[in-house]
Amino acid sequence: MRKILPLSALLVICGCQQNVVVPTAKELIASPPLLAEWRAKCETGEYSHLPAEQKARMCATTGDATISVTQVKAGNEEADFFEQNTIRKK
Repeated sequence: MRKILPLSALLVICGCQQNVVVPTAKELIASPPLLAEWRAKCETGEYSHLPAEQKARMCATTGDATISVTQVKAGNEEADFFEQNTIRKK
């Protein structure tokens, strides 16, 4: 009986845990607050201490989305710079 009670408690605790749904890169790109939340989780939060394989599985889309957002921002800045320097003023 002493062995069954802790084992059943462990099973109840494990059974109550929910699977984490990792957002896709498109979802993260579309929602800056969600991207910021997941970056915090992956860099310094609850997923930062995971082994490399698990961290890659949980945070790969976050890295992809961060890179995409950075590239789009840089592209927009370059396009704005080019536009400002090539328009002739009358």
